[in-house]
Amino acid sequence: MSLQQNQAKSVSASPADTRLSINKSYSSSLVSSRESKEDRQGRYCSCKPHEECADCCEEQDTVDQEKLKAQQSANLPDSSNSEDSDDCDGYYRYEQDSWFAWMVVLAGLVQNMITLGASRAHGVYQEYYVLNEFSSSPTASISWIGSLQNTMLNLCGVAVGILGQIYDTRILCAAGSLVMGLAFILASFSTQIWQLALTQGLLYGCAASFPYILGVTIPLQWIKKNRGLALAVVYMGSGLGGMWISILTRSCIDTLGRQWSNRILGCIMIVLGLGLSPLITSRRPKIVPSSSTQPLSSKPKALDFSVLRDWKFLFVAAASFFSMGPNTIPYLLMPTYVADVLKETSKLGSSLVTIINVSGIFGRFAAGMLSDRFGPINMLILWVLLASFSQLGIWLPFASVPAVIAAAALFGVTGASIVGMIVNALSHIYGVSRITYISGLIYMTYSISSLLVAQTTSLMLDTVGHGIDYTWPIVYSGMLLLVAFVILLVLRIRISKKILFKI
Repeated sequence: MSLQQNQAKSVSASPADTRLSINKSYSSSLVSSRESKEDRQGRYCSCKPHEECADCCEEQDTVDQEKLKAQQSANLPDSSNSEDSDDCDGYYRYEQDSWFAWMVVLAGLVQNMITLGASRAHGVYQEYYVLNEFSSSPTASISWIGSLQNTMLNLCGVAVGILGQIYDTRILCAAGSLVMGLAFILASFSTQIWQLALTQGLLYGCAASFPYILGVTIPLQWIKKNRGLALAVVYMGSGLGGMWISILTRSCIDTLGRQWSNRILGCIMIVLGLGLSPLITSRRPKIVPSSSTQPLSSKPKALDFSVLRDWKFLFVAAASFFSMGPNTIPYLLMPTYVADVLKETSKLGSSLVTIINVSGIFGRFAAGMLSDRFGPINMLILWVLLASFSQLGIWLPFASVPAVIAAAALFGVTGASIVGMIVNALSHIYGVSRITYISGLIYMTYSISSLLVAQTTSLMLDTVGHGIDYTWPIVYSGMLLLVAFVILLVLRIRISKKILFKI
């Protein structure tokens, strides 16, 4: 059936369209992104599909036309359709939401567990370096190890997004898994801070970026109905990984030493990463078959800078910059905070990292399900506000063990979910055909933010706090989250002033 016949069929099948005056110059674009009546009701209305929603959906059709006109006049990408109108299931062995699709999600969970989970457990290494191996060195110098790790883990996201559009994602994921495991093994032979910064920091971060970014974005191509829940399952890996890796790291350091802890963890990364890389396969074809009626423009470009002119992307990028940097502070500071301020044992510091990761598991599930119900941007605003409160409202004013445990738990529920919720919001705005590339751009802002915030916080702790006063680092981190909250709130109001609007 030709493309024109499909369009005519779509127009005749929608009674609302016959009553609308649609200009022929953009009607084909509107028809191609048209959803079924029930889908539009479920997406734009807070009520369930029934006849009373018809007027509401017709009103939204008019809004869609106005948005499309504005986008075309401003030469912006069409982001009004969050679903994938260019899907072509006939070119794939498995369809979306199939059993294989959820296998890809589980593979993404494991990849997230050994990449972001290991990064989340770096606080245990940070504590050991500060209090034992490099106790005479400044904290700011030691923090370069974790800063480079987090920075490169996200900074390479743009390169991963570009390469993922060109090469087989399974090969990219396997290569990254192998190199990141070798990086930890090489770190076991390092005896200087700069050597650890190059191996455990720089090399690991660059290599881990491949299985991390691909493990998060590729599953989104396979899931359509419960995308928020699927992303929550994937990011649950960072909580699970941070939990058992921090326990394993602490146990290995206490019994076998730091060097063997690096080697054991490196071998685990190689085995799990290589074993599950074959499942991290892109659902989108590299070449559109000639017999397809699918327009050639639907094939994602390796480099697409049009998104940089979209005001929605700029708002999300700004919010990411101010929210993702402080996202690493509790992981790095809480273990040393309990030792320096509360005079507790190092085991409590490791336990706090575990608390953050365990509570993050429940937080990600809650965020995923609530995002599917109320919209990812709506829930992201609430989560960022609560993450700021965990630091400014609980951790800062109450210098006690119960308070820091409560702050760790609340931050784990909210702050640990922010990264995944931002990716979910991007998929809601732009669909999944370009999600790897667009997410890579966001992760680049994350890397810059994490580097600047981590170094500024460490410098603030050394100079203003003299290594023992954590007041200003906590205030600094919490205020950055408040700035992100304001930016997201403005974005939400610009999209729609309706309180119950799902976005």
